[in-house]
Amino acid sequence: MADTLEFQSRTGGFDLVQAADQWLQPMMVLDREFCFVFANRAYQRIMGKTWKEMEGRYFFDVFYHAPKKKVEVEATFRETFDGELTHLAEQPYELEQPDGSIHVRTWQWVQKPFFNADGQVTHIVQRCEDVTDRVELMRQNEIMSNELAHRIKNMFSVIMATARISGSLADDLEGFIDEFNDRLVSMSRVYSSLTTNDWYGLPLRHILKEEIEAAVHRDTSRYSLSGPDITLSLKSTKDGALIIHELASNAKKYGCFSQPEGRLDVRWYLEDEHLVVEWEESGLTDVKPPSRKGFGSILFHMLPNLKVTRDFRETGLMVTVRSPISISIFGEEEA
Repeated sequence: MADTLEFQSRTGGFDLVQAADQWLQPMMVLDREFCFVFANRAYQRIMGKTWKEMEGRYFFDVFYHAPKKKVEVEATFRETFDGELTHLAEQPYELEQPDGSIHVRTWQWVQKPFFNADGQVTHIVQRCEDVTDRVELMRQNEIMSNELAHRIKNMFSVIMATARISGSLADDLEGFIDEFNDRLVSMSRVYSSLTTNDWYGLPLRHILKEEIEAAVHRDTSRYSLSGPDITLSLKSTKDGALIIHELASNAKKYGCFSQPEGRLDVRWYLEDEHLVVEWEESGLTDVKPPSRKGFGSILFHMLPNLKVTRDFRETGLMVTVRSPISISIFGEEEA
């Protein structure tokens, strides 16, 4: 008290306690028994406590801590009373609000010893900073980094599987390079669209349009799309894009898009919780089944729940695909 009166005398009656009470940064003071002797308004506000609820009370009676955490905080306070500047970093607290709800905030604390004229530590002054937003941002960044690593790993798995299958089917190196690069370009289109759409999956119509128009050089008169608006899951988007790309590529090399009068009509609908897609090519003559399995046939066999029927009609290929929407070709987990 004498020190406070002397300070006020030298500063023209300036009230340090009143000034601290107006600070925006929360702060409080404990005595050697860990009892509250001061808490400014900012501290009371963030803690959801009134000064009447804290005045003279034991710190750990006012704010509950789990036994292990209490030992840690108490040890830190004792270090401060030994004259050390101490820190309590990023401590989450459950604060009960006036309406009874629990509000979790994360705080970072600094404890500074207060020395009297004899050099003895009589109190500790604690300043606190709300770092909830920063901690949450760091958590989100970590989640995003882990998710990105997961997606990159899966992407390379798909690329490696595509390279392996393409290589096993290629007749020569030049053919392998052309077909493999073409499939990578298709993957790039899909991954670019997924990134723009925050990786929520893509509409089936969008996937069909992109892959078919890549085969016919944006000539929309060569094909038609008919079906309800359906957005596929992330797995189904990537798997479906691979299959659609193979069908469109084969139509360009051997099917309806290889002839001037050729045409493609695609229809889809939902039936018994399955997606049914009908791919019908026309405008050809003397269509015959291929002499060996291609990339698309192998993809179909890699999906045990996928039911595919192919009808090589005289005027063009008819493919019907019946599939649960969330099938994954390469065993990737749902993101």
